[in-house]
Amino acid sequence: MLSTLSIDANESSSIAAAVASWIEALGAAHVRVEESVLAEYGRCTLPSGTRPLAVLRPGSREEVQAAVRIASEWAVPLYPISRGRNWGYGDACPVAGGQVILDLGRMNRIVEVNAPLAYAVVEPGVTQGQLHGYLRERNLPLWLDVTGAGPDASIVGNTLERGFGHTPYGDHFGHSCGMEVVLADGRVLHTGFGGYSNAQAAHVFPWGLGPFLDGLFTQSNFGIVTQLGVWLLPAPPVCEAFACAAADEDSLGAIVEALRPLRLHEIVRSSVHIANDLRVLSARMRYPWEEMGGATPLTPEMRRSLRSRHGLGAWNVLGGLYGSRAAVAAARSEVRRALRSVAHVTFFDDRKLRRASRLADFLSGFGFGKRLRTILDSAWPVYELLQGIPSPRHLQGVAWRCRRAGEVSPSDCGTIWLAPVLPMTAAACREVCGIIEPLMTERGFEPLMTVTSISGRALCCVLNICYDRDNPAETSRAGRCYDVLFDRLASAGYLPYRAGIQSMAKLERDNEVFWDVCARIKAALDPQSILAPGRYQPSAARGEGRVSN
Repeated sequence: MLSTLSIDANESSSIAAAVASWIEALGAAHVRVEESVLAEYGRCTLPSGTRPLAVLRPGSREEVQAAVRIASEWAVPLYPISRGRNWGYGDACPVAGGQVILDLGRMNRIVEVNAPLAYAVVEPGVTQGQLHGYLRERNLPLWLDVTGAGPDASIVGNTLERGFGHTPYGDHFGHSCGMEVVLADGRVLHTGFGGYSNAQAAHVFPWGLGPFLDGLFTQSNFGIVTQLGVWLLPAPPVCEAFACAAADEDSLGAIVEALRPLRLHEIVRSSVHIANDLRVLSARMRYPWEEMGGATPLTPEMRRSLRSRHGLGAWNVLGGLYGSRAAVAAARSEVRRALRSVAHVTFFDDRKLRRASRLADFLSGFGFGKRLRTILDSAWPVYELLQGIPSPRHLQGVAWRCRRAGEVSPSDCGTIWLAPVLPMTAAACREVCGIIEPLMTERGFEPLMTVTSISGRALCCVLNICYDRDNPAETSRAGRCYDVLFDRLASAGYLPYRAGIQSMAKLERDNEVFWDVCARIKAALDPQSILAPGRYQPSAARGEGRVSN
């Protein structure tokens, strides 16, 4: 279902005039108003999306400036996207209908890679796969921290949502430096030292002189980021994964308590992902419709059976060790000691995986060889993430409840992401799981969940509600389930680290002063509310606060 805004005759006239001007500025090929194109951009994994008025595809900063000036002249709101892969949070859809999408996907230049100082400068259309390929083709000993969103996901888009990955550079915004931003009046702002002519440290020292402005352009609608500096991880001498599977369904707290000292003391510098059995299963298979006789949700008995068949624990831990051979060996001992009361820890690298792969091939005719091959097929993509290698495999989980046969696009599937942040304590884990698991089960959904140590002090519980988009009743139930989950978790003090387009009006809650300050900044930078009205702007998401001519 697509939601739209009614457009009166004056607005229609303004849009027609703006489209004519955009065609002159960008070229007819890059201004799209066909119904098929608008419908494609309106598809998303949420229960409902929004339909744009038009789609613009600028190819340069100058064309972005021209598009913004025309939008201001005719008071037509623009909704910038990097590549529209914001799966589970709205994909390419604006917060509300009646907006024109500014798709920055054509702006896909890798502007600079500085190998000695280990950074890159990229445009919004540059993908994880593109930059990884660039580094590999030139044999540069640098790694990009990547997410599980696949090779086609935008680096800039995820950084501006303050996303996270797997390596010691998992905090993406924390490892960015220097923005180029087009403002609502068409001017260009360079943050940090970038605004000074011939600045030598624009992408190595984030703070610059005066107030630090970069954070204003993350999770906001204050400007359009057209270039970003990102720091790259120098390839370490040794990269080794560690993994363990805890059989006890109540073991999450013990795992977290064991890991926290390792993260606080930076013995483990990577993010550590603790996935429940359902999360891992969803990456390997679809919902077992036939075995369940079409019934949902999964029964506890079937869940335990699938866990046993796939050799999974109730909770499954994965992290990475990086550094010299001696440093990794010392860290390995500490990890083994910390987790030994929870589960047996396995350590592996690409050499061990290749050796195991040869063994699986040799024993392919036997049950052990087949089981080993299944494990390896899952282990390789996970290990590659620890080395900054993006893979499409990790997106497969969004199709958990999809009944369509064969390969499907994420936007063909139903999934809603919710990712509350919590202190890294067993008590917080018990409280959050105590909210999520019964609530989802009662409403007919499986809690596909990963609890990630994003620092030594904080966890992010990444949860997705998977549903069959072709089933209207299930789709409606998924939307209601999300709303209740969001409200219950927020009331308990567990707010998400990012919000989907359907949640923007929820953000104000009891934090009015913060959002009032944001509204004042918005009014100063964008008095007409031309840029993405409603995006991280609760008043506009409720239909308030937009100024028009």
